[in-house]
Amino acid sequence: MNLFYSNTIDGDFITLVGDEAKHCTKVLRKTIGDEIHIIDGQGTLFLTRIDSIGKNDCVCSVLSKTEQFGTHPYYVRMCVAPTKNIDRFEFFVEKAVEIGVDEIVPVCSDNSERKVLKLDRIERIVLSAMKQSYKATMPKLHELTDIQTILQTNYAGEKCIAHCEPQEKSLLRDVVKKGGEITILIGPEGDFSLSEIELAKQQGWIPVSLGESRLRTETAAIAAVHTVEVMNQ
Repeated sequence: MNLFYSNTIDGDFITLVGDEAKHCTKVLRKTIGDEIHIIDGQGTLFLTRIDSIGKNDCVCSVLSKTEQFGTHPYYVRMCVAPTKNIDRFEFFVEKAVEIGVDEIVPVCSDNSERKVLKLDRIERIVLSAMKQSYKATMPKLHELTDIQTILQTNYAGEKCIAHCEPQEKSLLRDVVKKGGEITILIGPEGDFSLSEIELAKQQGWIPVSLGESRLRTETAAIAAVHTVEVMNQ
């Protein structure tokens, strides 16, 4: 089943525009009368029929809809420092969306090697991974955010910081609450600074470990998302 994305909805009609319309009518050669599935990024899957095809759009009528398509019973917010090699961060984004993530917050910390992040390409990766993994909810993608702002934000649920310092830490799997909300903070290649770790603890963040191995940033972030998913099964 091919999924298309559109948030251009008017009553019982949905319009595919731009690349989505082109992929539908030019690449897959769908034509008037064909039935296609469209997701709205808000959790709904629509079964539709193509009514008209324009130069840059495709208008479809809604035949039926399925609420909460491909959703999960928990909420995970990943705050991750983008890697110097942007391909590795993009790999994390793709896999996190496929597994099940609700928010991605790129973090700028003391030891970050990447201080600038362009979101256009990452947004396209989020969209593609959402469709590929048969999900109908678009994860929220934030602008690059300073770690001080994140540490002082009163997120709901559990707040966890994964770091490599030899301090007392809980295993992430022991912190995850089934069906709950959790925010997980993963640092850059050079880890968090000691001052950042101390501020996090002062603000109620729980120091956590992902296991015995020392993981790359993107590997740790993917492992964290997977841990939350597994603990909710």
